[in-house]
Amino acid sequence: MWLLLLGSAAQAQSDYTFWANNVGWDGVTPWEEYIIRSPLRMGPNALPLPIQREPRLDSNWHFELIGEFHSAPGDRTQNPFVFIRVPLAPGRVALDLTWRPLEWFQTSEQVRDFRRARGESGEGSSPGDVWITTVAQIAKQENNKAGLNLTLNVAVKTTAGKNLENARHTNTPGYIFDLHAGRAWEREGRWLNRWSLFGNAGLWVWQEGLAQQNDAFIYGVRSELDHGPWRLGLGATGYIGWINNGDRPYAARADLRYQRGQWQGLLGYQHAFQDLTTHLLRVGVGLQLR
Repeated sequence: MWLLLLGSAAQAQSDYTFWANNVGWDGVTPWEEYIIRSPLRMGPNALPLPIQREPRLDSNWHFELIGEFHSAPGDRTQNPFVFIRVPLAPGRVALDLTWRPLEWFQTSEQVRDFRRARGESGEGSSPGDVWITTVAQIAKQENNKAGLNLTLNVAVKTTAGKNLENARHTNTPGYIFDLHAGRAWEREGRWLNRWSLFGNAGLWVWQEGLAQQNDAFIYGVRSELDHGPWRLGLGATGYIGWINNGDRPYAARADLRYQRGQWQGLLGYQHAFQDLTTHLLRVGVGLQLR
């Protein structure tokens, strides 16, 4: 009996030998201190680039259910994406909920060791983070001389995302303050019947560990073009952290929506140029309710 227990303990202790050798563990420092909380050194859903949305609120409830497929050499992740917008004061204030309930991942040994993950297989699943955002309409283009739509977004990241030991989520809080500004042009009767141009800039803060936080400047620009029920969106976004430990991702985006009644079909692609999993394909549906 004792031999069996000792054998089991020895086996459990040896499970992380590869990790200790990989990071040069000193035998004292907690393993959490070896995980680098940056988009380059974690899974693609740990510190993702936020979704860009036009800075104009309406009175509708918005729902989206999307499948996301991340891909790069030695790195594959799949997850559902849920978005809900609740109009608290129609046209003035809304509450957004963004949630990736669960992700499934597969990484190569090289990626596993680069991220200092402790799971030897390099694959598994993890619950994802919940973001709660308050969106306040500051101005509408028809009511100000500048002719701009303006919203202020205040977003808080919960610690719902787990599996820090495999560098999947930070397991720390974070928040974003950013201002969105833009303008839309209605062109009734023309082939391109509506188009909009908007951008955003602000601050993204997340906890790096017990004694440090990262403060990043977040930026983005996007245009949307409507032809009947079709909407094409083109954009670019990124953020710049001050630590410079792989915390400066930026990407280009393109997506297509088809509106039929209250329903939408959604197809999107994101190409990250640094510090984030390269390819992201998004496929799903949306629903608007008054």
